Amino acid sequence: MEILVPGLWRLAPLVSRGGTPGPLSRMLGRGRLLASASGGWEAELAADLGFRPGRHGRRRWLALPVTLTVGMTDLIASPVDDWTPDERTALRAVLEPDLAQAGATWHEAVPGLVELELEGGGDWPGRPPSMGLGQPMRMPGLEDPMARRIQILANAVQMLWFDHPVNRERAAAGRAPVHGLWLWSPGTPVEAPAVRRIAGGGGIAHWLAEAVDIPWSGDPLEPEADRIVIEALVRTDGDGVSAPGGGDEVLATLVTDVLEPQLRRLRAGAVDELRLHDPGTACLRVTRSEWRRFWRRSRALWSVPPGQV
Repeated sequence: MEILVPGLWRLAPLVSRGGTPGPLSRMLGRGRLLASASGGWEAELAADLGFRPGRHGRRRWLALPVTLTVGMTDLIASPVDDWTPDERTALRAVLEPDLAQAGATWHEAVPGLVELELEGGGDWPGRPPSMGLGQPMRMPGLEDPMARRIQILANAVQMLWFDHPVNRERAAAGRAPVHGLWLWSPGTPVEAPAVRRIAGGGGIAHWLAEAVDIPWSGDPLEPEADRIVIEALVRTDGDGVSAPGGGDEVLATLVTDVLEPQLRRLRAGAVDELRLHDPGTACLRVTRSEWRRFWRRSRALWSVPPGQV
């Protein structure tokens, strides 16, 4: 059982010295803390579902609507969460010739989420939304043929949509315009999934699960899930962790609502190992036998800086 909690260690500065809830502090003391390569929770989940990079064949790209903000020296993309079906239809219509030229097919794979399918050589996955949105945008290297195709298409999207009537209406109503699409590919599902059921993670987790026919639930407390995604700790506006009630309150809620039920399953033998994984920072692992090591001293979240993992 693994709980993906991107942003967990970024909560540490917001938590008081005595504020780590008991179950988590005991898990930190009794378990093993392993380093985690950066890649975004979306890429971690995709790998668990059997997706692997590929240089040939037909692949899917998640296409998230974004608004673009121009800085002094960079461009920042932020998500747009409120585009309507009518707006999607109008924006897609003006893009059809460029989609055809790029060999791209537009689908709505799960409610409200757009994907593009392309076939051809080269491999350019893009950056997962949790790693790129809200951050200065990087220009992809254009030596890869797939990167060139996608860059041409992305530029066309921005030019065609910038002054589109949909965006003029949105601006007049005080809503963020839809300037472009954030494109990310998980690769191709070529291996058997290591996951039986997914809970949480919103539309992106739903999209990944549906692609490999794995059951998904939007409820992170789904008792049958062996992967739970709590992505709400990370904001995609570049400000880091969202903690409207303070770090102590956010952490207490996470532990009470999500971690403690899984620890009860661990104690009962329903699962052999429990992992609390902050992708790119650390993965905290504890087995049933390790959890019984009551003599091990508890540790606070702030006492384990990411650089010491």
